[in-house]
Amino acid sequence: MERDTKGLLSARAHTRQPALDGMRALFVLGVIAYHLWADSHGWKIDPGNVGVVGFFALSGYLITGLLIKEHDQTGRVHMSYFYARRALRLLPALCFFLFVWLAVDLLFQHGQFLSTVPSGHSPGSPVSWITGLEAVSAALLYVTNWLNVEPNWHLWFGYSPISHLWTLAVEEQFYVIWAPVMVLLLRLRRHAATLVAAAIALVALIEPLFLSGATFNRVYFGTDTRCAALFCGALCAFIGSTDGWRALRTARWAPLLGAGIVGAILWSNYALRQEGNRGVWNAGLIVCSLACALAVVFVVERPHRAAARALSSPLLVAIGKRSYALYLWSYVLNTWLRDTGAFEPLLVILTSFAAAEISYRFVELPALRFKHHFATTDTTDTIGRPSVPALAELEEAEVEEKVLM
Repeated sequence: MERDTKGLLSARAHTRQPALDGMRALFVLGVIAYHLWADSHGWKIDPGNVGVVGFFALSGYLITGLLIKEHDQTGRVHMSYFYARRALRLLPALCFFLFVWLAVDLLFQHGQFLSTVPSGHSPGSPVSWITGLEAVSAALLYVTNWLNVEPNWHLWFGYSPISHLWTLAVEEQFYVIWAPVMVLLLRLRRHAATLVAAAIALVALIEPLFLSGATFNRVYFGTDTRCAALFCGALCAFIGSTDGWRALRTARWAPLLGAGIVGAILWSNYALRQEGNRGVWNAGLIVCSLACALAVVFVVERPHRAAARALSSPLLVAIGKRSYALYLWSYVLNTWLRDTGAFEPLLVILTSFAAAEISYRFVELPALRFKHHFATTDTTDTIGRPSVPALAELEEAEVEEKVLM
C-alpha cells in the first residue's frame, strides 16, 4: 500500500504542470528585466537574483522527485540514464549558443561591444580568440561560477561576457553531486532520508552566515553557498514523497500561507539588492530559498486553485517552455545591443525571443526526441499505469507534436 501511495503522489507532482512553466516564465522575465533596467534606473529591488533562486528551487524539487519516483517504481536509480537525459535537455541548446557566440567573437575580435556587460558602466576589455575559447571551455566544463569567484584566475581579468552561465554551472554541479547522494539516501527509510535531506538543506542555508570574512564574490558565486534553494526544493520533494503536504490541498489556511510566500519573495527582492549589507543579503538568500521552494509546493499541491490557474495562462506557459533559451540568449543580446538608443530594450526583448524560439524549435525539441532511449525499463507501476519517466516522455512527445504541427 505504501508503494502505491507514493506512486499516486509522484504521478500528480511530476506530470507536466502548466503552472510550473508559468513560474519559469516569471523567473526568467525577472532576470531579463533586471539586466535591462535595474542599474540604469536605480532599482532598489533585484528580481534577477530572485529568479535565479526560484529556478534552483524548482530544479531541486523536480529532479529529486523524479529520482524518488524512479527508485520507488524500479527499485533503483539508473545513473547513466539520468545523466544522459540531463545532457539531452541542456547541452544541445548550450552548444548552439556557444557556437554562435564564439563565431561572433572571432569575427569581431577586440570589439568592445562584445564584453560590455549589462550591469557595467564602461566598455569591457577587448576580446581575443584566446579569451573567447577560455570562456567557452569554462561553460562546457561547468566551472564558470568558480572563475567568477576570483576574476584574476582567468584571462578576462574581469567579468566575462558569458558569465551569466555561472548559474548553469551551479546547477550542473548539483546534479553531479546530488544524484549519487540520492542513491544512498534512498536506501534509508523514507522518513530518515527526509531528515538527512533537511539537515543538508539547513547546512546549505546557514553556510553563508559563517563566511563573513570572505569576499562577496565567494558567497555570490560559490556552489556551496548558492545551492541552498536546490536543497530546499529537494527537501520539499522528500516531504511530498511521504504525502507530507496533503493538508495543504484543502486547508482553509492555505491562502494565508500563499500570501506569506508572496510577501517573503517580495521582501527578498529588496534584501538581495543590499549587496553592501551582508547581513541583510544573507537573510534575503535564506528567505528567498525557503519561499521559492514552498511556492513550488503550493502550486503543485493545489493545481486547480487561483494561483496555479493564473500561472497556467497560455502566454506564461509558452514563455516558460522557452525559459532556458531565453536565459542563454537574453544576457548576451543585452550586451551586444547596449547603447543602441531609446529602442534598446525593445530590440533586446525581440531578438531574445527570436533567438529563444529558434533554439527551442530547432535545437531543444529535436534533441528531446532521443530521451526515450534513456527511459527506465520498468514502464508501468503496480496498478498498470505508465511510470513517471515514461509518462514524462509521452508528455514531451505530445508537446513537440503540438508545437511542430
